[in-house]
Order: sequence, then structure tokens, then C-alpha cells
Amino acid sequence: MVRVEVAGRRDDYHAWTLLKWLEELKEFLEGELNEQVEVAFRETDSSYPILFVDSKPVFEGLPGEEGYLIEIIRSSVKR
Repeated sequence: MVRVEVAGRRDDYHAWTLLKWLEELKEFLEGELNEQVEVAFRETDSSYPILFVDSKPVFEGLPGEEGYLIEIIRSSVKR
């Protein structure tokens, strides 16, 4: 199982958008990675959302598009 987590403020537009993208892409990511994907949110006071894959920080902020988000996750899992 791959755990993908967004850490940020619940009222932050960027954190909320990142979380929604992950929820929409969950099924696609499971097919790409051949593993189940768990999407989670952690409340923090960070100015920007932080994306974690299997507890490792892999990106800060909001990727420019969903395709870039997929590539970030895919490359993080294959390490």
C-alpha cells in the first residue's frame, strides 16, 4: 500500500485542491502503481501544503497540473 498524505491548513485553497486532486486520481494511481493507494490529510500550520509519499516529504506547494502530481508520486514510489 502507498500512503499519500497532504499536510497543510484545512482552509488553504492549495492544500484543499491538492487533496481533491488526489481523491480524484486515487483509482488511476492504483492502476499505475499496481498497489492500493491511501489518501490522507494532516492539519498543520504550514504556509504551503506538503505532499508526503509513504511518510517522506516529496513536494511543497501545488503542482501546476495533475499530470505533474502523478509524475511526482510515481517517481517517489519507484525510488
